[in-house]
Amino acid sequence: MRLVERPLSVLAPAGCVQSFSWRGETYIVTAVLEKWADTGAWWEREPEKVFYRLLADDGGLYELYQERLSGKWYLYKVYD
Repeated sequence: MRLVERPLSVLAPAGCVQSFSWRGETYIVTAVLEKWADTGAWWEREPEKVFYRLLADDGGLYELYQERLSGKWYLYKVYD
């Protein structure tokens, strides 16, 4: 598992993650395995996030999150 935490572009109409682009490649989501909310370190004013653990068409397992207030998406983890 690698911790990445980099911004990325995500196609997620109505909150349904369909694909994401990272390092010039587009990955199609084949399954969302888990979705959960995390309030973050409120004492450090960390924003609330919604996490997604998903499978992509390359066979990879990824964790993405979206910051609730800003709407920005990040690749959080890549599993080997």
